Amino acid sequence: MGLRDRAVTTVYLAYSIQAMAQAIIWQWMTFFVKHDLFVEDFLVLTFAWSAPALVVMIATNVWGSISDRIGRRKPFMIVGFLGYASTFFFYSLVTDVFQFVLVGVVGAVFSSAALPMGQAHLTTGTDKKGERLGFFLAAQSGGWFFGALSSGLLIDIIGMRPLFILGAVLGIGATASCVIFIRDIPFETKRKEDDKGIRELLRIPGMIRLVSAVGLSQIGMNSVSYVMAIIIVDELGGLTAYVGFANSGATIIAVLITGYIGKIIDRKGPVKVLIAAFASYSVFAALFAMVSDPIAASILWAFPIYPLSSTATSALAAYITSEDERGRAMSLVYGAQNAGGFAGPVIGGLFAQFVFGAVQPISWLNMSFNIFALILGISLLRVVGSGRSTDLSSEEKIELTDLDNET
Repeated sequence: MGLRDRAVTTVYLAYSIQAMAQAIIWQWMTFFVKHDLFVEDFLVLTFAWSAPALVVMIATNVWGSISDRIGRRKPFMIVGFLGYASTFFFYSLVTDVFQFVLVGVVGAVFSSAALPMGQAHLTTGTDKKGERLGFFLAAQSGGWFFGALSSGLLIDIIGMRPLFILGAVLGIGATASCVIFIRDIPFETKRKEDDKGIRELLRIPGMIRLVSAVGLSQIGMNSVSYVMAIIIVDELGGLTAYVGFANSGATIIAVLITGYIGKIIDRKGPVKVLIAAFASYSVFAALFAMVSDPIAASILWAFPIYPLSSTATSALAAYITSEDERGRAMSLVYGAQNAGGFAGPVIGGLFAQFVFGAVQPISWLNMSFNIFALILGISLLRVVGSGRSTDLSSEEKIELTDLDNET
């Protein structure tokens, strides 16, 4: 059981603190730009949200490659946590949208190291990859719950800038937790000339389809999520508290179910779970496009689909790669997610500005992109089966048996 391993539980602690900081901030990003920086143009809002994601898409692969080469994960977690903390602090000082984008872009260079290094660390030295990643997402979801709920209740009382400061303080807390408690799990590295580049990783059976499906799904979800607060508050006439309730509702349910999802993935494989996630996103998107009541929209948003998608995606990337290339593999998947984080708002903003004249109908685009992702997910069954591959050598299996017996 991963929860009893100090090398694992300390990671859960640090990332749950960081997740709380992110949840306080991210759900109000475009809302802050619109109302505090006085930006009404959908395309400017889109650029403010998506520019950092473009940087993450590139920078995360650099961090992953360096980490695999030197055989360390912890230093890059620290870099990522400090990147988040400094970004949130400087957000509190910005006075126009240009400064906001500049802070986000520079901060993204460093914060992009955090997530994939945590995932790579947790899937080292174990065959319980799905279980560990499931508890990892559950720990993050716990942080997201408290962050989303607290900021939803506080934003009308104290405003956004003090919330940025609170996020920065929590980012420092995550950094301190990492420095003090987390210990690296050693893994064997390859010689530089034996390293696989991005092209070689993409040749791994199923990797291109996985990355493409993830990218398409995230284009759809991010085309809507970046303006979710605007939809509920400005277009449907809901309270700001509804935004916090919607996001915290999804995360508290995820806390309860994600560990179990990880165990299912270890037994049955991640591909079928991924297919279920894309199908669920497609149905959700259609319903969200049609809803007219802010409470109903908030309830829809609270359905916890992301634990299926996130856990299955990371687990499949872990199963089809070896430990010495897993930092790059996780970074590749994270880069695809952020490609969606960049392209989704751009596409959504263009349609909102020139086609719909509003942002809620963008959810129809979300549905379309997730249907395409669903088709790719189904095609993975022919390539990697259920996705429960045995990527480990006999020597690694012996080491894993010893490690798992200790936990």
